[in-house]
Amino acid sequence: MAHATTTTTTTTTTVPPFNLSSPPGTDIWRKPPSHNAFNAPTHPATLPTFPLKTFQRARLTFALPPTSKLRQYDQAGLLLHFTKPGLDPLKTKWVKTGIEFYYGAPYVSTVGCDAWADWSVAPLQTTPGSSPASPLGNGTRPTATIEARRESDALGTSLWVYQVLRDAQGAELEKRPLREVTWVFAEEEGWSVGVGGYVCRPTEEGGDGLLEAEFKEGFEVEVLDEKEVGK
Repeated sequence: MAHATTTTTTTTTTVPPFNLSSPPGTDIWRKPPSHNAFNAPTHPATLPTFPLKTFQRARLTFALPPTSKLRQYDQAGLLLHFTKPGLDPLKTKWVKTGIEFYYGAPYVSTVGCDAWADWSVAPLQTTPGSSPASPLGNGTRPTATIEARRESDALGTSLWVYQVLRDAQGAELEKRPLREVTWVFAEEEGWSVGVGGYVCRPTEEGGDGLLEAEFKEGFEVEVLDEKEVGK
C-alpha cells in the first residue's frame, strides 16, 4: 500500500554579521512592583517581524569582550519580542537568551517575560564534556551559539532554548537544553514576534564605556509559509 507523504515549506531569513554596542544604564527587565526597562539596543534597530503562528526557530552566534573588560550583568544574545495590535507597549512579552556576566563569570542566561520576568542561568560550556566550573582566562572572549525553537509533545507546544555546542570547524556537536518556555504559543492568533540581537549594560558603576558584542555569523530565522499554517 502506498503511503502519502506530507511536506511543509519554510522560509529562512538571514541577517549578515554585525557588531552592536550599548552604553551603561540599558536593560530588558520587568520586575514587580513597577520596574519595566526595555531600552537596550537591538539589531536590526527595527526588528524583522513575523506572525507568531509561523515561527519555527531562530539561531545566532556571538561573542562578548574578554572577561577582564566585563561588568556585573553585561549581556548579549537573542531577543524574541511578542506584540499584537492595540497592546500597551508596556505589556508586550519577550524572551531574551544569551551570555550574561554574573559575579565574575559568564553564564548562559535566559529571561522570559509574560506578565513579569523570570530569570535562569546555566554554566557556559564551549565543548561537550568540558568542565563548566573552569573559568575563562581574562583574554578569552565568552562566545556562544544560541537557538530558540518551536517544539511539541503530548502536552502541547513550547519554545525550547538551547546552547548549540560546535567544533572548531563549526560543525554541530550537541544541543544543550537550557529552558522550556511554555506560554509563548499558548495564544498565537494576532500575535507577532520580532527577532534580533541585543546588547545590555545595566550597571552604570565603572564609567561611560560601551559594551560591544560581535555577532560574527549574523542570525537566521526560520518560519513556516503561511499557507502551511493549520494543515
